[in-house]
Amino acid sequence: SCGGCNLAGRNMSGWTLSGANYRQANLEFAFMRGIQANSTNFEGANASGVDLRAALLTAAHFSDAILTNARLMGVQASGAEFRKSILRGANMQGALMVGANFSDADLGETQLDEADLSGANLSGVKFDKAVMKATILNGANMTGVVMTGADVAGASFRDVRFIGADLSGMSHHDLANFDGACSSIDTLMPPGLLLPLCGDVIMASATAQ
Repeated sequence: SCGGCNLAGRNMSGWTLSGANYRQANLEFAFMRGIQANSTNFEGANASGVDLRAALLTAAHFSDAILTNARLMGVQASGAEFRKSILRGANMQGALMVGANFSDADLGETQLDEADLSGANLSGVKFDKAVMKATILNGANMTGVVMTGADVAGASFRDVRFIGADLSGMSHHDLANFDGACSSIDTLMPPGLLLPLCGDVIMASATAQ
């Protein structure tokens, strides 16, 4: 455990850190490829440029962490916490993040090709200019997301809830799968995309009348 430690640039590749405490540590440009860090606490850490390729991060805690330009290709982070984290410019290609919590996180300009975020909490996430080709987001909560400039060619949004979301600026939506997805009256859509209202939204509207 090393809460608040300065590990910038340190080579920690292959280490076992599961259950450890690295809260608010400085991990800038650290080499942590292939680490085992299940349930590890990285809350508030500065991990800009960190190399976490192929790391095991199941149920790890990255809330309020800075992960700009981080290399997260192929990580296994199902159930992990990334609430209010900054991942701008991160490469998350092929990452497995089923059920992860990214609420209010910044994922602008990220590479999410073929990543799996099924069932994730993505409420309030910024996906501006993100590359989301063949990304799987089935059943995710995408309330209030902003997709300006996001490329969603081949992405799957099956059963996603787009309550109060801004989808108006995303590209290649015609090549994505929106089966079972729903929206609210204030959801902004790009030309050619029409999503039905979510059931509870319809009920709330009827009750209000």
